[in-house]
Amino acid sequence: MAPSMAHPTPVERPAPGLLGRFVALELLDNRYPMLHGLRVFGIVSVLQWHVTQSFVFDAKLPLSPSWSAPSFAVFFGMDLFFVLSGFLIGSILLRSVAKSGFANIRRFYLRRAFRTFPSYYVALTYLTLTTALTATQRQNLPFEYAYLTNYRPGHRSDFVMSWGWSLAVEEHFYFAIPLLFFLLHKLRTDRGRLMTFGVLWASAFIFRLALCLRHPERMWEAYVATHTRLDTLVAGVFLAYVHQRWGDSLTVWLRGALARATLAVPSLGCLWVLLHPDAFGGNVNPPVGVFFWGTLTSIMYVGFVLLLLHGGDGWMRRMLSAPWFRQVATLGYGVYLVHIPVCKAIITPVAVALAGRRGWPPELVWVMAVAGLVLGSLVVAYVLHVVVEKPSLRLRDRLAG
Repeated sequence: MAPSMAHPTPVERPAPGLLGRFVALELLDNRYPMLHGLRVFGIVSVLQWHVTQSFVFDAKLPLSPSWSAPSFAVFFGMDLFFVLSGFLIGSILLRSVAKSGFANIRRFYLRRAFRTFPSYYVALTYLTLTTALTATQRQNLPFEYAYLTNYRPGHRSDFVMSWGWSLAVEEHFYFAIPLLFFLLHKLRTDRGRLMTFGVLWASAFIFRLALCLRHPERMWEAYVATHTRLDTLVAGVFLAYVHQRWGDSLTVWLRGALARATLAVPSLGCLWVLLHPDAFGGNVNPPVGVFFWGTLTSIMYVGFVLLLLHGGDGWMRRMLSAPWFRQVATLGYGVYLVHIPVCKAIITPVAVALAGRRGWPPELVWVMAVAGLVLGSLVVAYVLHVVVEKPSLRLRDRLAG
């Protein structure tokens, strides 16, 4: 065989030009590729929930309860984002603290700010300038700019970006987590650190329970406040600690079917309960919400994520690791920012025209609406990514080093 055939010279691809660099995605880190797929499923679950909300409460379309009830039952996509955020940010800080102690905390805050602030403020400012604000919205606007939406009472219509409550929870988490790691660093034993995770995780349940007992009419506040929703974030940080500390041992242990069942059965049990809220009075019923909004979801996701990380190279892990999931997940933050305005401006009016005036089956229109919202939000998020996110990330890298 000729040498050129035995060792073919690799084909050198030309470097992308200026236009290619401008339009290319600044892809997310690919250290855990299977989590990109999980994130995309979380995005779709949130979007479909808001489509159903628009159909039932805003447009008053005759969507069958047998269709809307299961859609509303899949409310826990947001909890998945919190768990994944806790895991990914916790993993970053674990590596950073192990490498250089707490010398890079300023760098951590700087990188988080440039990652999240620009797109949020651009979206909020655009909506502020293009919306005829009510007096209540103007009153709440400073709190929205300060990431305090989740501590202001009111209805959806009282805010410019009512869905910003979850972004406020995330920002509070980013601010506080270095303090948590400082505490964990002071604790010298695994037992002490695990007890700290347990106390913090249980505190959110206690806060929700206290609110339920004292002010059951205000139970919905328990869904949006940071101190009542931190259990999912703590569960993610706990996952990061377990993954770093005992990851290799878990991989060996989970080779056994009984070990995998030990994680899978409780997670599947939690999933069944979450998908059948009517059996317990509905997930907005005060006693049920205490358990549903963080406790059951974090238990469920801890088991699922550990199985994905350490349960072997199964079909689900391979499916969730498909490269296109990483591309969609890269736009996930932008999709969340813009999906409500896209739904209000385009999807809902079209749905009303098709299901209301033309008589198309509402369930068929719902499927089309979810697909249209996913695609439309991706397009707008891509523009936001290219115009706002990428320049901000470049500036961040220069400043943070």
